[in-house]
Order: sequence, then structure tokens, then C-alpha cells
Amino acid sequence: MTVIDRVATKAATTHARLTMASPVQREGHAQFEMTVAAVSDLGGGMRRITFTADQLGDFRLAGADEYFGLLMPREGAALTLPDGTRENVRAAIADLPETERPNLRWYTIRAHHALHRTIDVDVVTHGDSGPGSAWACAARVGERVGFRSGGALFRGHECDGPMVLVADETALPGLAAIVDAHPEVVDRATIHVEVADRAALAAYAFGGADVHVHDRTDGVPGSAVLPALREEDLGRIAYAWLCGESGMVTEGRRLLVTRAGVDRRRVLFSGYWKLGQERG
Repeated sequence: MTVIDRVATKAATTHARLTMASPVQREGHAQFEMTVAAVSDLGGGMRRITFTADQLGDFRLAGADEYFGLLMPREGAALTLPDGTRENVRAAIADLPETERPNLRWYTIRAHHALHRTIDVDVVTHGDSGPGSAWACAARVGERVGFRSGGALFRGHECDGPMVLVADETALPGLAAIVDAHPEVVDRATIHVEVADRAALAAYAFGGADVHVHDRTDGVPGSAVLPALREEDLGRIAYAWLCGESGMVTEGRRLLVTRAGVDRRRVLFSGYWKLGQERG
């Protein structure tokens, strides 16, 4: 790891500790090639892609909502992976010749099957408006991509007391993975989901949890779920996990911290995408 990589990582970690609940940090990094093993459409614009690699047999999740970097070759180019020893993967990619640089997007692992050496990854597709969606829409069995380990976000199972979990369609895989790994949280978590199309929920049971589904009818992220949060008694919350569109989760955090007085170090929020900007 270079000095610049080390400084950037330390700064980001310190900032996160001061402003929100601590995510799960992974010791060291793994990077390797994977092959597309299966592709299926789940409904509501959700597409499940199964990847396989020998290294996935020994891979261990850092947490329930493990995320990873998907390294995709540019159209018409061969797959070239960056230096796997570098801490800052984006800087490592930038050091490659422009024609060889893979596209990088971060996704949550929906399920890890160590015995079969595979992972399932659910992607919200929206045409070719971003490299991740464009690749996922055209993904075929046998294609090669890269895997770059990341970490995990959810640590609500370490806290006592009520929780609130908030997700849009991009965070549905992570939410489902959390409930699968920690079914006990269902009894003390209020779960809110905002979607533009309820068909996106078809592949997720959430362990039988009572999920409050909010229909986004005006295209503005948060326009359906945020009013519901404002009406809820948030002051008793011991832990919160808010993931999805950046503006939605940022405003959700503000409601919890500023309006309800929840300790900011008990609120995990992550903007998976931002309205008006190129998506995955």
C-alpha cells in the first residue's frame, strides 16, 4: 500500500467513526477473477447474476450485507485487473492505461454459497445509463469479471433495543441478507422499503417480517418513505440502517439525529446512488 493510499484510508475511516455508526472493516483485501455461471430476471427490473470462482470456496463474509467491487471489462476489451496489493482500488485502476481500465461498481452479495464456490448478486437494471447496469443487462454465462473485496455495513445485531431499517430497491439485496443472517432482528426492527415497482419485491421474503412498503409514484427518492419516518417515534431507536439513494438516506439520517436526537454513532447510512448522476 502506498503512502497516499494509507493516508486516504485512515482519513476515510476516521471521518466515518465521527459521523455515523461504524461499518465492518475487513482485514486485508482479496482480488480475483470470476466467471458468470447463471443469469435470471427476478422482476421489477431486478436481475440476479451468479458468479463462480475457486477462491469463493474459502472466502468468508465480513458481515451480513457484504459488499464488493465488480470489475467489468470495457466493451470490446479484455479483462485487466488492477494491482491487487493496492489499498485504493480506484487509484490502482487510474494507473492502468486508459484502454485497459475496467469499470468498477460496488454491489452487495445477496448470498454466498461456499460449497459451490459461488455468489448471487442482485442488480437493479436501468438500461445503459451506467456501466454496471449496461453490463448486467447484457451479461452472459461464461463472461469473466473481477472481484475486489470490500466490507460490510450492518452491526445492529450488536446493539440492544429497537432498530429501524430503511431501503430502496437498490438496497433490497442487503436488507434481505441481513434478515437471513440475523432473523432475531425481525422482532425488534421496524422495516421500511420504498420502491417504484412492487414487482421488485417478488424475490424477497424478509423472513416473514412486517415490512412497510411505500410506493414512490413521483420518481423522487424518499418522497414516500420520509413522510412515514416523520410520523414515527424515532427517539427510542437504538440502531438505524439506511441504505439507498443518497438524498433519501441523508435526509433520513437528519430526521433521526437532528429531530429525534438519536446518537449519530448509532446511525449507519450509505448512499448507493445519487439522483441525477450516472448510476451503476
